Amino acid sequence: MIDTLIVGFGIAGLNYAEQLRRHDRSFVVLAPREESASNLAAGIINPTVLKRFNSVWKSDEFLNYAFRHYSEIQDLVQTKIIHRTPILRILNNKREQNEWVFGCSKPFLKNYLNNKLISGDKYNGIKAPFNYGEVKKSAKVDNITLISSYQKKIIPNQYIDCRIDHTKLEFNPEGILYKGIQAKKIVFCEGFQSVKNPFFNYLPLVGSKGEMLIIKCNLLTEEVIFKGPIFLSPIGENKFWVGATFDREDKTTFATKKGNEWLLSKLDKILNLPYQILEHKAQIRATVIDRRPLLGIHPLNNKLFILNGMGTRGVLMAPLLSKWLYEYIEYKFKLPEATDIKRFENNYFRN
Repeated sequence: MIDTLIVGFGIAGLNYAEQLRRHDRSFVVLAPREESASNLAAGIINPTVLKRFNSVWKSDEFLNYAFRHYSEIQDLVQTKIIHRTPILRILNNKREQNEWVFGCSKPFLKNYLNNKLISGDKYNGIKAPFNYGEVKKSAKVDNITLISSYQKKIIPNQYIDCRIDHTKLEFNPEGILYKGIQAKKIVFCEGFQSVKNPFFNYLPLVGSKGEMLIIKCNLLTEEVIFKGPIFLSPIGENKFWVGATFDREDKTTFATKKGNEWLLSKLDKILNLPYQILEHKAQIRATVIDRRPLLGIHPLNNKLFILNGMGTRGVLMAPLLSKWLYEYIEYKFKLPEATDIKRFENNYFRN
């Protein structure tokens, strides 16, 4: 018998697997080796909300733990996965300049924002007539390299390439049984696929579609991440991630003409260099109605747990959220109320 069956292996599943590995707990991962929202995400660690000049909820806690956590995984897989890259917010007018300066004086932002603006002429090919504001404690994680390296180097014999059939789960006094795998418990890290999970489909996982581009631009610097109406983030070899759209109505993973046109219109507002479009893809983010993660135990079955609902902040939040869930399960530590799925328990019993 193993300790835990993990379902899903995006950024949430990987981080929970790492918590189990560090504590010498046995586990098996069930997940298809197909692209997930984590594979297509930019992997940007950003403790700020640059649109509103605010900080992310519990930003210091998430940020400090994430940097330490990813550095340790980087050493484990012996592959570069985290890059300490500044974000430069393109300021569009005098009002935004003033808002930036004011934001730098806020107690919860002053550690993240550089109060000295950077000249808009510093980087060739970017339209920044009102200069840049710099986010200091930012980074980007190479999600694709992280996930593939962890699969191949750390858990090659604990990973099963398949999509779970929830109807085949059996429950017994010892735990759960799934196609010959006996485990004490199961943790679902399925992202937006959780809407098809009959045990947790009562949770208000609304989802938001994001479309993105990969472009090649030989003349653009790879030293920073640019933030204008979209993010323009380097991913190596003169390639850049461009995105993303935000659509709560369309729940397909098809790239659309509308999404392509929107991305290009925003990109052309800030980039004044020739580029080549290499890819156009789409995925569904696991966003929640109250914009808080989903952690906790099933209302009636104490063998079922969930780690989900991180939206656009998965890379930043997943390390600490996985730690909170592990400590909740193993040591009965209390979850922060804002993350505990007990806040939606009435939905379950109403259904």
